Amino acid sequence: MIELLVGMACFFTFFSLAPGVGPAMQAAAVLLQFGAAAYAVLLNRVKPIPASATELVMYVVGVAYIVLGMLRQEDALEAMVISVAFMSTLIFISIISRAISLERLLDIGAVVALLCVLTAIAVDHQKAFAALVPRAGSIGLDRFMPLGATPALVGYIFGAGSILMFRRVIVSSDIRQRLLMAGGALFAFLFVLAASARSSLVALVAAALVALTLEFGLRRVLSLRWVKIAGVSFIAFGIAFADKISSYFTRMLDLESSTRGIGTGATGRTELWARGITTLFDSPVAFVFGDGFRSSNSGVIGFSTESSYISILLDSGAFLGIAVILVFLYSPIKALSLVPRQNRPSSSLVLLAPFLTFLLVESIFSRYLLGIGNPTSLLTLMLLFSLSMRERANNAVQSPWPRAVIAPKEAK
Repeated sequence: MIELLVGMACFFTFFSLAPGVGPAMQAAAVLLQFGAAAYAVLLNRVKPIPASATELVMYVVGVAYIVLGMLRQEDALEAMVISVAFMSTLIFISIISRAISLERLLDIGAVVALLCVLTAIAVDHQKAFAALVPRAGSIGLDRFMPLGATPALVGYIFGAGSILMFRRVIVSSDIRQRLLMAGGALFAFLFVLAASARSSLVALVAAALVALTLEFGLRRVLSLRWVKIAGVSFIAFGIAFADKISSYFTRMLDLESSTRGIGTGATGRTELWARGITTLFDSPVAFVFGDGFRSSNSGVIGFSTESSYISILLDSGAFLGIAVILVFLYSPIKALSLVPRQNRPSSSLVLLAPFLTFLLVESIFSRYLLGIGNPTSLLTLMLLFSLSMRERANNAVQSPWPRAVIAPKEAK
């Protein structure tokens, strides 16, 4: 029941930008998290694990957001509501992360990602197909934006979701589940392509490199027969249809566009990043303490930061902001340290570090890293808290959960 409530909470945030129902869905997600936390307490499922450094940093940030919301001169009520919702979510996540293991949270994330894929297909499948088949000579780019989500948010949700579903393909022993998750991962990748979310594609490449080099091992992967066959086939296919493939991706990714093409300063983001950094230094008080949760939204400061790191600094101030950023930056390293290198390919935490790497790279170009308004951001907070607790548990004499390693089968 706890896992069901958590999954529903994450899934409901997928509708947070949908016209008419967005605010209600966000409120429902917070209530579902409260229900999950309360249920865990009533069932005595909460592990007695001391607060981690990650939790303490986030708690300080949450309290700071509430105080700053109270002091805000404009939209004070709205700022207070969203700050209290953020702090409440942190408390609920602390309880939930002590009741559900890290592996189960990853599994919940995969199921939520699959539900998001199925929902997008049911709601906007025609637009998805139109976006995936760019027409030569058409004016503008048909970018896939289901339920009111921006292309960047589509890439963020479905890019991360494709990794979570692919993890289930690796760890599951059920052939039907593996096929279902493989199909979901493929569709999620196609949605990233349909949205022309180029930053997400870059982040997926970075995640793949981490998986190949630090988890599976490049030599081990290249030694597989099916990888060699697939590689030769891919190269042959690419040579045979080089012109058509080049033309397709040039149109799909808008590489020759005057506004999104090569040489536009990361689609104009470099200018916005510079403007965001300048805004950070405009006020000494804001530089030290920040202006509060979501104070960096375009409706408040007049422009979009187009970077999670700049948004975090503007919201939290330089000192707390750097602490939050370091928590996120350290998370892939922490995930890798939980499992010995030789056991990573068979670990139940496989692809966790690549998943976190995807978020870190993607967040250079998007502003969703620290938030509760979409499935990926909400799940990421849960994973961060659970990851910090797993590290403490693994360092303790008696761990509440077993180490996340699947022992290799004995040779017959």
